Amino acid sequence: MAFITACSTKDVPEPEFAVTPRSENYALGDSSFFYFTGNPYYITFYSGEQGAEYRYRNRITAAGTPQLEFTSYRQGGNQDNSLQLMISTDFPGIYDSASVYSENTHWTDITDRATLSTGSNNTKSGVVDLSDFLNDGKPVYIAYKYTGQNTNVAQRTWTIPLFTVTNVLEEDDRKMPVAASVADAAWAVVKIKNANVQWKISATNLKVTGGAAGSEEAESWVITKALVLNKATPDKGKPIKNMAANALASHYYIYANPGTYTATFEVSNTTVYESKTSVKEVPVTITP
Repeated sequence: MAFITACSTKDVPEPEFAVTPRSENYALGDSSFFYFTGNPYYITFYSGEQGAEYRYRNRITAAGTPQLEFTSYRQGGNQDNSLQLMISTDFPGIYDSASVYSENTHWTDITDRATLSTGSNNTKSGVVDLSDFLNDGKPVYIAYKYTGQNTNVAQRTWTIPLFTVTNVLEEDDRKMPVAASVADAAWAVVKIKNANVQWKISATNLKVTGGAAGSEEAESWVITKALVLNKATPDKGKPIKNMAANALASHYYIYANPGTYTATFEVSNTTVYESKTSVKEVPVTITP
C-alpha cells in the first residue's frame, strides 16, 4: 500500500521579507525610501513618529499626570456651597442612592481645587491635578453633587458646558483623552431628594435647575462612567499592502520633523486558519 503525504492547504508559510533603506540619513523634506524583497500577504508601516511607534501598538495605559478641566455657569438664587466636585476610587458603578452613600463608598470633596462660576458663563475651572487618585490603574468616578436648601431664597441653577479629563504623558507631554467631552464621560444621574430638582444630561452640557424660594430641600448627583486616569491610546501603523495586492518593491515616506526614528515594518501571512508575523526595524535620521 502506498502512502502519499502532502502539506495541508491550511498551512501558512513563514513571511519572507527584507527591507533595505536607500540611506539612514535624510534632509528634512526629502523622501525616505525603503526597498523590499519578498512578498508577504500584509505589510503595515510604523514611521516611528509620535502616534506611530510600533512599541506602543498595544499600549492602553501610560505613566502621566491626569488633569481635569471644565467650565461652569451659576445662575439665580442666593444659596452658597450648592455645587461640589467629588471623586471616588471605590464607587461600585451602581448608580443609586444606596451605592452613593454606602459605607464601602468613599467620596473626596475636591471642590477647592477648581474655580467655580460666580455668575459668569463658561468660567474655567483651571487645571485640576488628579495624580493622587491614580489608584494603580483602577477606575475612578467623578461627580458633581448639587444641593438646594429649603429657605426663603431661590435655589441655584448650575450648568457644566465643558468637561475633559486628560492623561498628560510623562514621556513626552502628549495628551491622551480619558474623557474627551461631556458626552464621552457617559454620565448618570442619582436622585437623592426632590425629584423636581435634578441634573439633566444632554450631548453638550449638564444642567440642574434650582427651585423657587420655599422649595423643598434638593440633592442630586451626576456621576461619570468608570475613568482610568492613566489611559493611553495605542499607536497605529499604516497598512501599505494586503493579500490581494501584487508584490510591493518599495515604500517612501516624508517625515515632518527632524529627529531620529525607528521605522518599523510589520509583515504577516494571515489566513482564517493561522497567522505568522515578522517585524523589521530600520533606523532613520532626519536632519534640519
